Amino acid sequence: MRSPMDLLGRPNPKRLSDFIQRHHDALLDAWKYRVQALNPVRRLPAPRPTDHLPDILTYIAEGARGAGTAAVDRKHRGLPGLHALSRLAHGYDLADVVMEYAALRTVILELWERDGGDGGRELIQLNGTIDEAIADAVSRYQAARVRLLQALDAISTAALGSSDLDTFLKALLRATREAAAAVDVAIILLGDGDALEVHATAGIDDGPLPGPPLEAAREFARAVLALRGPTSLDAAAGGLPVTAREIRARGLRAVYGVPLIHEGHSIGVAILGSRNAEEFSEDDALMLRTMTSRATGIIVQAQLVAKERAARRQADDARALLATVVEQMPAGLVIAEPPTGRVLLSNPQAGAIFGLPLLEIQNIDGYAVCRGSDPRSGRPYEARDWPLARTITTGEVVIDEEIDIVRDDGARGRILVRSAPVRDPVGRVMAAVVTFFDITERTRAERGERFLAAASAALSDTLDFQGTLDRVGHLTVPELADWCVIQTLPDLEQSRGLTVIHARPEELQRARALFRELDPPPPLVALLERALCSERPELIGDPSHPLIASLDENGVFRRFVRALGITSALVVPLVARGRTFGCITLATAGSGRVYDEADLAVAHDLAQRAALAADNARLYEAAQRAIELRDNVLATVSHDLRNPLSAILTAAAVMTKRAVTRGEKGDTKAIQAIQRSAHRMDRLIHDLLDFASLRAGRLALRRQPQDPREIGREAVETFESQAQEKGIQLGVVAADDVPLVTCDRDRVLQVLTNLLSNALQVTGAQGAITLRCERGEEHVVFSVADTGPGIPENELPHLFERFWRGERNGYKGTGLGLAIARELVAAHGGTIDVESRVGVGTTFRFTIPIIDEG
Repeated sequence: MRSPMDLLGRPNPKRLSDFIQRHHDALLDAWKYRVQALNPVRRLPAPRPTDHLPDILTYIAEGARGAGTAAVDRKHRGLPGLHALSRLAHGYDLADVVMEYAALRTVILELWERDGGDGGRELIQLNGTIDEAIADAVSRYQAARVRLLQALDAISTAALGSSDLDTFLKALLRATREAAAAVDVAIILLGDGDALEVHATAGIDDGPLPGPPLEAAREFARAVLALRGPTSLDAAAGGLPVTAREIRARGLRAVYGVPLIHEGHSIGVAILGSRNAEEFSEDDALMLRTMTSRATGIIVQAQLVAKERAARRQADDARALLATVVEQMPAGLVIAEPPTGRVLLSNPQAGAIFGLPLLEIQNIDGYAVCRGSDPRSGRPYEARDWPLARTITTGEVVIDEEIDIVRDDGARGRILVRSAPVRDPVGRVMAAVVTFFDITERTRAERGERFLAAASAALSDTLDFQGTLDRVGHLTVPELADWCVIQTLPDLEQSRGLTVIHARPEELQRARALFRELDPPPPLVALLERALCSERPELIGDPSHPLIASLDENGVFRRFVRALGITSALVVPLVARGRTFGCITLATAGSGRVYDEADLAVAHDLAQRAALAADNARLYEAAQRAIELRDNVLATVSHDLRNPLSAILTAAAVMTKRAVTRGEKGDTKAIQAIQRSAHRMDRLIHDLLDFASLRAGRLALRRQPQDPREIGREAVETFESQAQEKGIQLGVVAADDVPLVTCDRDRVLQVLTNLLSNALQVTGAQGAITLRCERGEEHVVFSVADTGPGIPENELPHLFERFWRGERNGYKGTGLGLAIARELVAAHGGTIDVESRVGVGTTFRFTIPIIDEG
């Protein structure tokens, strides 16, 4: 790198002082170059390292012109000392200050030699001036350093005397006033920007700064922070006239502000004031800057200590709160450390859930004291299968894992487990936290609800009385019981009287043998009588229950219980529609389960549903027998009526021929009336027989491919003469694209005949009836529309009910026609419906499936 001396021109020998004045800038650049190269470690941002160099160079030039420093201008005298103080404030050693002047001497002499200058008296004057400058700098440096050391010792003493921040700040201000006699008032504000707050004051007799003075101090402090360097009030007063007046009103003449900066960040401001001095000397300013600079680190440490103490207090409070929460939370909680798995914390709830002192567990293998299993597979949990162990060893997060447990007292339960690791900032597992929620009661309630829902579905799936009771038994074993005994009253024809269910066939054989030996078993008879009398469920927790004692005068009951190995039982009556017809006894044996009130509630609910289902089955069976009896009577009566009715119709036909031959018109009308009545009776008998056959499923359909259009035309032709007599327009409309259907032609004609006959009865003269035959997506649609009076909306839902007749004008019938039509259409795989508007007319539609061409 080229030195600034290399840039000088040709030598021009003159006097040395003139030479220095003429080459001032070149010498200054060369000197700065040398100064900045002296100690790169202490290089400061410009212009700090070279702020006094121009004036000092002038100082040397003036001294070289005359007789040493005596020839220096008055305004430049003392500059070496001020420069030394500045270097002391920036942490320079005295040797560094001396080396700066040595560098200056070297630069001047080298340049002087290159310029062609010679030795002589001027060089002697130059050396003398530089030596005197060094002496002044050394003297001021050492004196100031002694004062600084005393002040820093006072700061250290203050720092060691108290760990409280505000106490240290007060001691710091006292030391500052002692070190700088000109300081009368000192204030320290901590914070930044609008958050500046006064933490310590000295020299203020009226206590804490009130209102306007406090705001003035803050405003001046903000200005100091904005400048990020020491400044006087006079220098900042131009932008703070109100603030300056307020501070001057407090009697202060010289005011100096020093920012407290730590590692480039402002933490506050120190404001120092004097009531006597017009301004602070350089020595005092250096002292104040150095003391505040050194105190800043202590302030930061004190703040950190205060924050640490506050954090420690918060941590203690948090630990106390955590302990309270952990103690009071409903869930069990365990915290363990890796890699051993030793339990660090366990709340009472966790111990109560397992019935074990979990804090005694020292390692993962110790988790084996907790007995658990998988609810789905029944597989037992080994020590390392527990969620806490998995979290410690692999960092696994476990969410809502259900585990069946056996408590220390042998009671069974179920818990819901959540486990998660606690990681440090780099992701290592520091601890594992597991929570246990006892969901035994919830699980039991859910299981009971599922069981009852499944039971309802199963019970509704049969209408056989004994089959219903058998299903109840198989539902309860082994879900609720080891034994299930269902007893019914002897007068129930559908029941076998006693139903016994057990999961193991050998146990069932042993019980049946015991029952045959004690036929009927006195204990079961006693329980049935008790249930019939009380109609109240009973919980027998053990053989010492008072109920057993009251029913067991001869000890038969106890021997019976011991023989079957029963440990607890539930006796629930079967009550339906206010009538008790039996009871269900559920018992536990080898499973070790003991019933409680929750089990009794489930059993009672099941018994109510079972009783209602069984009673429905009983009533259904009775109704079926009644229907079968009715259908048999109906078939018999209908068959027996058809023979005399045929004779009446035959005789009426013979009489009609004779009357016509003789010309006896009066007799002809009477005979026709007999024929109409006989035909009506014949139709009624046919309807009754068809309906009975349809309901019994005995009506066979002769299905063959048929043309729907021909069926429609044939049906209309049957009623053409009757329609003409009544003045009704009767027609058929059939589309050309109507496909073939597979049906029983006679039965489809029967449906159409029924619909057309009904339409003719309700349609008046000048009315119209139209039979349509159209193609649907998968069906052929037949419709019969009339212009009759229509059907009221409230009657539409009942039209297809058997034996139902509305209030329609002119209609006479049995009430079976539409019911038979619906059954015939359904037998073909179609549907039938009706649309009607009063005063407009009615349309019946039914569908017949199209032939599957595939």
